[in-house]
Amino acid sequence: MEKDFLKLTVTTKNSIRILLIGGIAITILLGIRSYKATKLVNGYELLRNQATEGSYEQKIIADLGGTEIPITVTVEERLLSKEEAENIFSKAEKILPELLKAENEDLFNVTKGLNFIDVMPDGCVEVEWTEKQLDYFYSDGRLREETLVNEPVELTVAAILICQEYTKDFQTVIRILPRKQNVEQKLLDLIEQKKDESRDKDVILLPENFEGQQIRWRKPLDFTFVYLFILSLISGIALKFGEKRDRKEAQIQRLEELENDYAQIVSKFSMLLSAGLSIRNAWERIVIMQKRKGMLGRVVYQEMNWGLGQMQKGVSEIEVYEKFGVRVKEIHYKKLMALFISDKKRGSIPLLEAMNQEMMLAWEERKRKTRQQGEKIGTKLLIPMMGMLSVVFFMVLVPAFLSFQG
Repeated sequence: MEKDFLKLTVTTKNSIRILLIGGIAITILLGIRSYKATKLVNGYELLRNQATEGSYEQKIIADLGGTEIPITVTVEERLLSKEEAENIFSKAEKILPELLKAENEDLFNVTKGLNFIDVMPDGCVEVEWTEKQLDYFYSDGRLREETLVNEPVELTVAAILICQEYTKDFQTVIRILPRKQNVEQKLLDLIEQKKDESRDKDVILLPENFEGQQIRWRKPLDFTFVYLFILSLISGIALKFGEKRDRKEAQIQRLEELENDYAQIVSKFSMLLSAGLSIRNAWERIVIMQKRKGMLGRVVYQEMNWGLGQMQKGVSEIEVYEKFGVRVKEIHYKKLMALFISDKKRGSIPLLEAMNQEMMLAWEERKRKTRQQGEKIGTKLLIPMMGMLSVVFFMVLVPAFLSFQG
């Protein structure tokens, strides 16, 4: 076991060494890149952003014969040519009506508010509205509630498109349609009328008829009971799955405990049988020793205690061994019980030799599983180490990228 832990320690050290070397290499590369970024193009040039990409501020240092003077320069974007501005305006004029209509079907069927945007989505063109028809719309584009037209009304909305130093006029025709009063609104109006008529009464009389059709009023169904049923059903299913998962985990833990105790059990039987005790006496001695130590809570010793009780009641040893193997449900113990049963029935095998061989195999298996557990622990240790390395990279990379942008 000590060798396994030494291997784990070596593996962990190698992982840390690799991580440190990788971190140092990345830091050096970033440092070289950062140094190269301090140099200007051709020594005296600052690159402008392309037109419509906006300006940026660049920190530079003027070296005057050993005297360094830090300066911050605003680098404006490249100015557009007239042809480029015309192309941008043409695209904006095609897109703007679609944006302006908002939730309406189109600008010739306006029944809802409009979208008076200030900037086009690409950010190239600003829109300054000069005519919003405020008699019909609020400044934010919402249709005024008091605006009720009996017939379609055609209006013109206008704006100025601005891109750098260029401007262009824009206007389009919209048509406001009469808004249809839906059934819900009509019913609300009737209810308001009834409320006004019954202000001095204890109840509100709801209308009985609507446009010649009788109304049957009722309250909406409270679906709380449905939600409660669904919640109960989901909880039951979750509890069922949870119970099944707990049973499975308990079985796995039970199996792991039996496997971990097997080498010790075989060693105790081998030692006691070598001392001249019979299988039953060795069985009884192991159970008594565990009772004295207060360690009868382990699964294998509980089952052995059950087996001892069966023997004391007169059940034959062979039957107890067979039932023990069935109750334990672990292949190694079944193999051990098969050795005991074979010795009891035929006595044809050298039991001590077989027990010593089984003990060696059991301890080899125990060492193999310990090695596997150590490898798992080493893998888990890599996660926090990677987290620490990520923090280091973050501390190095963020200032580097900020300096590039500056």
